[in-house]
Amino acid sequence: MNEKIDKARVIDLAERQVKAGRIEEAIAEYKKLVQGDSPDVSIHNIIGDLYAQIGRAEDAIRSFQAVASHYESKGYHSQALALYKKISKLAPEDVITIVRMGDLFAAQGFAAEAKREYIRAEQKLRRDKRVKELMYLYDKLIKLDRDNIDFKLTQADLFRQEGFTDEAVVKLNEAAELRLSRNELGEAEKIIEQARWLKGGDERTLTNLVEILKKSNRRPYAIEVVSEILGRDPGNAHFLTIMGVLYLEDENLEKAEELFSRVAADHPLATRARIKLGKVYVLQGRPEKALDLFEPMIAGLIKKQKEDQAIGLLGIVLSGGELYLPALERLAGIIKSRNHKSHLEVVNRVILQEARARRLREKMFVALHELQELRPKDESLAREYREVKKEIGFLDEKTGDDDARAATEAEEDDIDMLLARVDLYISQGLVRNGRRILENLRQKFPHSARVENKLGDLDRPRAEIRAEDIPGRVGRVEEIEKKIEAAPELAAAFLNMMRDEGAADKMITAADLFADTELLPLPPDEPGETRYYDLRGKIEEEQGLSHGIFTQQVRGDISILEKELTEIVRDFRDQVSRKIDAKDYEARFHLGLAYLDQGLVDEAIEEFILASEDGSRTLECYSIISKAYRLKRNYSEAEKSLESCLGRVKDGSPERFALEYELATLFEDKGDAARALALYQQIMARNPGYRDVGKKIAQLG
Repeated sequence: MNEKIDKARVIDLAERQVKAGRIEEAIAEYKKLVQGDSPDVSIHNIIGDLYAQIGRAEDAIRSFQAVASHYESKGYHSQALALYKKISKLAPEDVITIVRMGDLFAAQGFAAEAKREYIRAEQKLRRDKRVKELMYLYDKLIKLDRDNIDFKLTQADLFRQEGFTDEAVVKLNEAAELRLSRNELGEAEKIIEQARWLKGGDERTLTNLVEILKKSNRRPYAIEVVSEILGRDPGNAHFLTIMGVLYLEDENLEKAEELFSRVAADHPLATRARIKLGKVYVLQGRPEKALDLFEPMIAGLIKKQKEDQAIGLLGIVLSGGELYLPALERLAGIIKSRNHKSHLEVVNRVILQEARARRLREKMFVALHELQELRPKDESLAREYREVKKEIGFLDEKTGDDDARAATEAEEDDIDMLLARVDLYISQGLVRNGRRILENLRQKFPHSARVENKLGDLDRPRAEIRAEDIPGRVGRVEEIEKKIEAAPELAAAFLNMMRDEGAADKMITAADLFADTELLPLPPDEPGETRYYDLRGKIEEEQGLSHGIFTQQVRGDISILEKELTEIVRDFRDQVSRKIDAKDYEARFHLGLAYLDQGLVDEAIEEFILASEDGSRTLECYSIISKAYRLKRNYSEAEKSLESCLGRVKDGSPERFALEYELATLFEDKGDAARALALYQQIMARNPGYRDVGKKIAQLG
């Protein structure tokens, strides 16, 4: 007799027992189907209902839990939730069941329902004075509502009751920072005073206190607080930087420069001090020093395809009294790599305007060449381009032999001019012309190191920067508007371009720029910045080495550095594996964010896969995993991750539309226009006003 017929007979017999009112006998029959190697898990649900019918609640709960656990392991959150609701009816006081229901609501994106269940559990735990469980429950509530100050204050009080002082101070500071962001200075100060009472020397607390004092027009008291701290700890880079900022805001540029220079010299990784020092240089009318200071950071950001942050730094250099040409030219190069033609035109017109005013013919030529390509039908540009080209004696590729002869006849004094001409040719892509000049120069001056170096540069492979937008935060350039809006019309257009690029948006954080070191981002030094899981204790042994790494980056000596960084990342990951439990999902999640921020995509994916085992984070983790695969251009895996997310959200929910839109953009990126169009049309049919789907459909159609 085969298994299918046996199962049918068992079910038939069990159903007859139920109709006859013999529930115990029916249960005994159904239990035959949940034994052996291939149990029918869904039968546990029927058994649970029968146990509930005869009042055997504990047995019913065990049966329901077996089914709920099975559904959860498969990611069937709705079905699991239905089982936990049954359990909750049988055991309404069971907090674990209530919290589990909240977790399942949260996993499906139903924040209000999840919050309702967590609050119900909170009331029961508070009534029973189960403080430690309350502390962890508030973690869940805060994840759902990160801007809820009352939740943070309540959790801080719970931490204090249990003697977790450091954790209490963290939560108090988070609450105070939210008050600060809303300009509720009095309430923020009350909270900070609580934190000071718990731990008087806490750096974050004192930083927030200084910020409150500044905003409430008590600057002398703020300076006094910082002076007291520095009196106890004269080398504290963080508070030296804060004191420098106070001097900068008071326009005491000499004192500000002294402090920022000291911090930058003693602490090469103190990026905030370096940025502020650059700002001081600009205000002093020394943009060339600011650009020299920022150049290693700009190069590192471009290498990691974080062009927005690089533009933010250049925006600081360009915020002075006059537009600094080398910074404009650097900006033009970045924008060109991103293929933003309208922005590139604006920048080149500004460069042309500045070069005209200073009669810098060769810089005019470069700008006009770019503008000619962007505006080939503009007769006035073409005419000026021909005139400047003639004035500087620039010949095109076909007639470049004249330049080669000029190089042969050159005297020693001509080397500088001819090397500048080589740079000009190379910048326009006329590499053969440049090489001919250099080869003739080598014959004329066989011992010239500059000629040999230039030839060596030509032989090196020239890496192309991908023009791919990567979301990132950029520096707020507060002075740029008042400096440039007063300038001619073209400069105002330049300001609008900078805004579009994000240079007048948000403050560059230390976490953004710390990426240059290939290590994890440090906790931020200003309230309101993105915060990361604090792993400082686990990387203390790397700190000494990181100073040398930064120095090597500045020197450009990276052949050895790349090997060292590879070893650092490998060693660091080995340490993490030993020191962080694989089931510490919170730590794994934040570690994944940190790796992703450094461009360590494979390492980030591994951490998010581990973190996704936390049901409350599964959806978020797989969404980030999809983005990570897109960075690797592994579109098939990115699509699989998004499909996995779609299976976890309710049809018609905001989360569903967001995921479908992201999937459609993925199809666009991989060149599958038909599937992208179909998905955009599907979104349009159900939600016509969603984002820019109408525009997307028009473009693809």
